[in-house]
Amino acid sequence: MLNAEIEHSGPSGPRAEDPAHAELSARIRRWRRARGLSQAELAERSGFARSTLSKIENGQLSPTFEILLKLARGFDVEVSELMRPENPPSLGGRLAVDRGELANAVEYANHRLFPLAAQLKDKRFQSLIVDFTCTSLADFGEWNRHDTEDMLYVLSGKLEFHSEAYETLTLTAGQSVYFDGRMGHACLSKGKKPCRCLYVFASN
Repeated sequence: MLNAEIEHSGPSGPRAEDPAHAELSARIRRWRRARGLSQAELAERSGFARSTLSKIENGQLSPTFEILLKLARGFDVEVSELMRPENPPSLGGRLAVDRGELANAVEYANHRLFPLAAQLKDKRFQSLIVDFTCTSLADFGEWNRHDTEDMLYVLSGKLEFHSEAYETLTLTAGQSVYFDGRMGHACLSKGKKPCRCLYVFASN
């Protein structure tokens, strides 16, 4: 759903003072070293260029959602485990509670993500809150596509959903769309404020 493999540096990339990006970059570097992998080896396992991984680890590039999916596969973990803060409170049993205090947002050019139930590992599906911030298809860039089944449920604002196989959809709060993530698609916010959605996906 979320931006395809495009490098975002400069104004839309990570900033040195952004603790969420700094933590993610450090975690990727730490996990790679702990597994005894070189940048070239992890990049090959993940399916993208070593130069891209180098920029991510050095805080020069904000990884797109597609890149995060590939990195998770390279590490053989769920994407939510890769994104969650380390040393979370331990939980007994399969239970995680999110009380609406969204934190640890991961910012992208067209949206921001807030992982849900990030403490739980090996989930059959992933869930996040996503704020769509882009309002113009001309500004969106390359459409997204990834190997997942996706659902978006609009919580607030107005969502304009573009896809390569269907007519453009406009959805408001309480409405949803279920789609094949492999189909090219772009999500826009049609309003003064970002469109907030519950995003649920499962890998094919």
